[in-house]
Amino acid sequence: MSNKKILVVFGATGNQGRSVIDSILNDPTTAAQFEIFGVTRDVSKPAAVALAERGVKLADLDDKESLRLVVKGAYAIFAVTNWQEVMNKEREAQQGNNIADVAKEFNVQHLIWSSLPNVSKISNNKYTKVLHFDSKAVVEEHVRSLGIPATFLYLGIFMNFLPSNIIPTSEGAKSYNLAFPFPPDTKIPLISVNKDTGAYVKHILLNRETFLGRQVSACENEYTLSEIVSIFKNVGGVDISLPASYTEGDFKNRLTALGVPEFFQEDLVENMKFIHEFGYFGGLKLDHDILPEPLETFEEFVAKSSEIAALK
Repeated sequence: MSNKKILVVFGATGNQGRSVIDSILNDPTTAAQFEIFGVTRDVSKPAAVALAERGVKLADLDDKESLRLVVKGAYAIFAVTNWQEVMNKEREAQQGNNIADVAKEFNVQHLIWSSLPNVSKISNNKYTKVLHFDSKAVVEEHVRSLGIPATFLYLGIFMNFLPSNIIPTSEGAKSYNLAFPFPPDTKIPLISVNKDTGAYVKHILLNRETFLGRQVSACENEYTLSEIVSIFKNVGGVDISLPASYTEGDFKNRLTALGVPEFFQEDLVENMKFIHEFGYFGGLKLDHDILPEPLETFEEFVAKSSEIAALK
């Protein structure tokens, strides 16, 4: 019988979960300590099939009984919910609470919850529409109320999210604008989610006592929009600028054309206002220097990005 500790990784086929699985299994030290149970909602996905030999299991986050089947016997859990799949604050919070309840039931020794700041509370209810942040913060509060040994991992903006906000200056043009209604000096924390989520989780697992109860703000560094554009230009070789004027209305019109619901448009606009006024992490210090291994820099990400290369 294996003496390894069981680590349950939710969202095993997503950016965060895959990164955790790869980081643990590709390091001989942690691979010798942990047996991975990856959890997904759909084991027929090609990504899930590819992970089958790594112990991928099926669970429904809306159903506690299915969660009990995958959590029983676990030493640790990495848990994340998928806002884009749910698009509902109450339902996403309930899914996270279900994981927490089952973790408490089975005496899990370390829950690492992929959380985000509580925008409504930090802004004193100035910004109450940032549902995709507040839903995860509600779960964090529930985890704390249950007394579960836990760490709360706050991931910065994903580097691979930025290319989708590069738009041509005109149809067919090879010159571009970075389309965010932020003031140019707004500081944005960036993380290479596919590479470095796992690096953070591995370090937290190996240093459990240090990180119990902590909020960890995970990013490689903060960049202003002006700095981001400069890196796209100088490292990626892209002809790109910040638009002379890009309003909330312009942003919402673009989101409407992409089929984004109006309530989520309001969510994103308020999120940007919150980030400019309070900081993405709501005042937490950056934890970009706590790992023994280097994080992927934004310059490195841009240099190897096929999406950026395709823009030239």
